[in-house]
Amino acid sequence: MSSLFRRFIPVKPSGTSSRLAPLALPSGAAHHGEVDNRFTMLTYNILSPSYMWPQVYTYVPEQYKSWEYRHRLLETELFQKYKSDIMCLQELTVRDYDGFWKRSFHDRYAMGSEYLAKTAPSYWQGAPDQLDGVGIFYNMHKFEFIHATGIRLSEHLRNFNKHERHFLAHCPMDLTDGAGNVTGTSNLLDVLRGKNQVCLFVSLRHKPSGAAIVVVNTHLYWKYDEVKLAQCMVIMRELDKIVNKIKRNHARQGRPDQQIKILFTGDLNSTGDSLVINFLKGQAINKNALNMLNPMHTALNHCVYDDLQGQNLFDYTCYSGKLKGIFDYIWYHDTDFQLTKILTGTEVTQQLERNHELGLPNETHPSDHIPLVAEFELLQRTESS
Repeated sequence: MSSLFRRFIPVKPSGTSSRLAPLALPSGAAHHGEVDNRFTMLTYNILSPSYMWPQVYTYVPEQYKSWEYRHRLLETELFQKYKSDIMCLQELTVRDYDGFWKRSFHDRYAMGSEYLAKTAPSYWQGAPDQLDGVGIFYNMHKFEFIHATGIRLSEHLRNFNKHERHFLAHCPMDLTDGAGNVTGTSNLLDVLRGKNQVCLFVSLRHKPSGAAIVVVNTHLYWKYDEVKLAQCMVIMRELDKIVNKIKRNHARQGRPDQQIKILFTGDLNSTGDSLVINFLKGQAINKNALNMLNPMHTALNHCVYDDLQGQNLFDYTCYSGKLKGIFDYIWYHDTDFQLTKILTGTEVTQQLERNHELGLPNETHPSDHIPLVAEFELLQRTESS
């Protein structure tokens, strides 16, 4: 099968970022003349072998379902085709991270990494090291590790106040199976308690400029909009705490004015018109006197798709048979980062249509998601911006 190549193309500056200057680099900061204020970033749901459910991926030929086959394609993608300075992976298993990626990325490309696995759900029958989670890999030539923390979202429902928890406990929910058939009833709080999604926060220092960057990687639950919205609220409130803690540390170190830049990424299982994306955009979510507002909107006001308006560069980032959509995101503030390049995605749709295929994975794509890859330039935010 021939493959249409995705293109890594320049993006024209838009919005506030077009009026800002690149972040000034201290003298002597460049690493052998190779490191500047630009870096590449990837986010990618690599499709855990545990989730290659036969009832879902009926359209995939058996040889392309093989984890050995898909893993070889992943190695080519991550080591060669799309190797990025920051890589955020979802559905990465404990076994694969500990046994392969952690060591391979460190030894081959001097990349550090952090990882957080999910806990086993009640239905889990596999080995503990086959549980999946999220990982963040970073180029140690460009970034210095500062700190990492991870949370299991169901264990941080204390981020909701008493009034909010009361609402969640009295918000009825119909439980459904994979086909959408109702199988029972519950309430939103109990459903949230039963989910095992995680979020990883890694603080890095950009070596050339000294800028502090918090990279956030998560994978929200795949259904129930209210669950995804509540999980995203937990993450944003936890991120708010982390940023405030870093600010206090900077103040104690005599650097109260040092800016903290944030990159929030992952598989949000949410389309552009969903509750989650509207919440991230700053829209207040009002539910029976419950007012939910994103506390981090002033630090995360932009996603990569905002700079692509009017350009047909993506149809979907997930091609899972009947379930298709743009689910993968990178969020940031447009006075902290300027999107300079993007890896296009429409070629994947064209390939599937040309070969009469219903979705991914296939011979040339190891996952039902495609990697979202972008190049950013660090910007200098001023008080007036």
